[in-house]
Amino acid sequence: IERAMVKVSDTFAILSSEAPISQPILSDGSAFFLLQEELRAAYEYTVIDLPRAMLIEYPQLVTDVKTVILVCELTLASARDMIRLLSWLKTNAPQTTVIVVANKVDPKGNNELGRKEFETSIEHPVDYVVPLDLKIAMQSTKLGKPVIEIAKGSKIAMALIEVAAKISVNDDEDDVDGSGEKSGGATGKPTKTAKKGFFSSKKK
Repeated sequence: IERAMVKVSDTFAILSSEAPISQPILSDGSAFFLLQEELRAAYEYTVIDLPRAMLIEYPQLVTDVKTVILVCELTLASARDMIRLLSWLKTNAPQTTVIVVANKVDPKGNNELGRKEFETSIEHPVDYVVPLDLKIAMQSTKLGKPVIEIAKGSKIAMALIEVAAKISVNDDEDDVDGSGEKSGGATGKPTKTAKKGFFSSKKK
């Protein structure tokens, strides 16, 4: 598994794969769960980019997840999706802390819905806003580097840093068992390793 991962830095590694376009994805929920367990034992934090379809098919993947980030846009379609996802998480993963992040928000206010209108619709606050900046986004894509690396002082980077800080705070608050071991970061399960890093499983 470690050989298959792309090491971005000393504390950040990514495991990703492109979904085939010529055939349906045939997956096994138990295999995903086993992979999750293996990575949890090797890394202090695991971050899973989980497509919505997999969330419904394999609810066991979020059984031990501590923090869920729902990314949305200020549109009617997104509001409808958010209502359903928030309801699903409340029923199937009540142990999670849900953080709502609004992405691609026009700083000039030219959004389909206003922030307050969106929050009223989903009955949940928008915790963080990532502003729309096409120039920075395109530059990040062309260079193949994270936004916070190529535009450290930008509003986008600052918003992403705030989200990461929130996740870290949630993890620190969970370290209360007195054993000196962290309680597993985003997954909420104990780890005994000194390694630090991130795992991102991304399939679209």
